[in-house]
Amino acid sequence: MNLTIGNDAALAFVLCFTRCAGVMLALPRMIGIAIPITIRALLAAVIAAALMPAAHLATTHISGMPALALMIIREAGVGVVLSFAAAIVVGAVTMVGDLIGNNMEMNSGGILRGTIALPNALADGLSTLTGLIFFVAGFHRALIVALARSLSAAPLGALEMPATESMLSIGGRIFQIALEIGLPLMVPLFVLSLAQGVISRLAPQINVLVAAPAAILLAGLTLLVLDAGGLAGSILRAWSSLINASFGWIDG
Repeated sequence: MNLTIGNDAALAFVLCFTRCAGVMLALPRMIGIAIPITIRALLAAVIAAALMPAAHLATTHISGMPALALMIIREAGVGVVLSFAAAIVVGAVTMVGDLIGNNMEMNSGGILRGTIALPNALADGLSTLTGLIFFVAGFHRALIVALARSLSAAPLGALEMPATESMLSIGGRIFQIALEIGLPLMVPLFVLSLAQGVISRLAPQINVLVAAPAAILLAGLTLLVLDAGGLAGSILRAWSSLINASFGWIDG
């Protein structure tokens, strides 16, 4: 059975909208921004309409509903993969915030808010900073450019999925990015933890459990203020690197 949906332009818009919707549905959740589903669908429709001049179909022959469903799933998958870089950066920054926050005795969030993905206030703050840098630096525009380039590199309507090995391989970089961002802060805090252990060993009469948390928290906040520029720069470089990886996946 052959299936015809209006004309070629209508089919192209449906597939283009599906690809854009894959990005718009996945990206806000990966960045940690709450956007109503209706707003995401409206943005996907606007972006799809803007990209229609560059859209072209690989084929207009659809042999039944299973083939159409496969095309739609494929387009949604392309959009989600384009947003995959966001999960790497936000995951790395969240990991750093979790480790540093626990070292700074800021782990009360798990008690106050229960079992959640971000167990302390520092991880929440760094995750918010990461999303803010994404928009301030204009990476959302770069993602739209990547969507436009994907229309020629991976034409609409093709049943085969572009090779995702190169894109998925960057998942292992989450630990590298976390180390680059958090090392300047984790080393001094580790030294302070060692000093805490030495003091409690050499001077047991000092109540380390009372004095040490406040001292480590103050030292950690001071380090965060001193390294604020380097921290933001590291996050910016991580965003740039992962967005470039998305372009590399599109270009094959």
